[in-house]
Amino acid sequence: MTDRVFFHNWKFKTGMAGCIAQILICVMVLFSASGCTPNAGSQPAAPGQVQETGFTVYGTYDYDSVDTAVLVDKNTEEMTLTFLNTQLGRKYTLGYDGTTGFYDKYGQMISIGQIAEGDILDIRFVKAKRHLTVASFSPDAWIKTSTDQYVFDSVRHEVTIGSEIYKLSDSLFCYSGKEQLLYQELNSVDVLTFHGIDTTVLSINVDKGHGYLRLTGQEYFVGGWIEIGTKFIQKITEDMLLTVPEGTYNIALSGSGMTVDRVVTIKKGLETVLDLSDIVPETPKEGTVLFSLTPADAILYIDGEKTDISSPVSLTYGLHQLMATCDGYQTLTRYLSVGEESAGISITMEKETSDVSGNDAASAASQSSSGQANDQATTGTYYKVYINAPAGAECYVDGNYTGIVPCSFRRVEGSHVITLSLSGYNTRSYTISVDNGTGDMSFSFTDLVPSNP
Repeated sequence: MTDRVFFHNWKFKTGMAGCIAQILICVMVLFSASGCTPNAGSQPAAPGQVQETGFTVYGTYDYDSVDTAVLVDKNTEEMTLTFLNTQLGRKYTLGYDGTTGFYDKYGQMISIGQIAEGDILDIRFVKAKRHLTVASFSPDAWIKTSTDQYVFDSVRHEVTIGSEIYKLSDSLFCYSGKEQLLYQELNSVDVLTFHGIDTTVLSINVDKGHGYLRLTGQEYFVGGWIEIGTKFIQKITEDMLLTVPEGTYNIALSGSGMTVDRVVTIKKGLETVLDLSDIVPETPKEGTVLFSLTPADAILYIDGEKTDISSPVSLTYGLHQLMATCDGYQTLTRYLSVGEESAGISITMEKETSDVSGNDAASAASQSSSGQANDQATTGTYYKVYINAPAGAECYVDGNYTGIVPCSFRRVEGSHVITLSLSGYNTRSYTISVDNGTGDMSFSFTDLVPSNP
């Protein structure tokens, strides 16, 4: 009997029973028209089973694999997420759709827009189909946001954040925007967000990066000082390329009795040129400064030269570096801005602290760190740090020009910023750690990337 005859011969009674019967008949007709016949004894389709519609339907809790991984790429156009398994150092990509569930670490549902690169997620997925079913913020993960209180140790592969020391994962994911970086490319002026589990950092995001400031036409200021904002002061040399946090700054330059103010905007990853060739030299102005130093037998150095302060000292207008030393006291360094005909400055030094054995701790540390330098000075030789690649690039160490790669500089303990510049290529900087060991050190960095036309 055809569907038409079926409906034509059926009689319905009015009332609720008739309505229900009519609905049931319609459902049966739909199954018949589609070629599907309901089976009263059939079970619900297994998770992931391919239906006759041609689509694969997953429930939020269907999965055969789990992982705790770092999200390294989010492509909302293609609806894919790429993860990094930090234990194996492997990346893999999973697709997501409307059946995928996203949750915070408290189990509350969130949107795909609330997860970002660098997040540590607990995920469930169907491996064969590369389909993500659940992603949630790992409750075991921690995050330290927008911090500038950190120190990297590339020798020990560690980072000190505040007062706590963390290991850096061998598969550390470090990125700025969409660009993946080596952590050595980070600079101490950057503002960073750290993600980790237990005592290991798994990912680092650059919240605020750095750019570069190049001085030209600065011959009248060589030997003077440059102030960038309120935290950055450095002596001016003949050829400089300074690493500066991105942002807009008031810059003061002083030298030859002149002081010049400028406003400069630094953009992340780019060089900004400050041209001083339009400065007309003036007759140097001088002021006299009367110093009062406690203890009285302390020695004062002004701009690196030992100075007799028994009488007023004449100094040109501008910035000057002061350093006071005395046995049993902490060495004091500060900067003095001279802008008046006469002034009086009082300097009081603090005594050094001693350890429990009664020995002077600071003196012992100073002797330990300077032992290498003293030994080298005695022999007349110095250990060096060699920069071997990329060949042909200009090399700047802590902002000062060193030479064309390959080149070298004296090995001095501490953290140093190596900046590499070449016309037509993006400038890059790396932070290296130099210990007080013996022997030479060598570093080779990747080729510079051509800049956009």
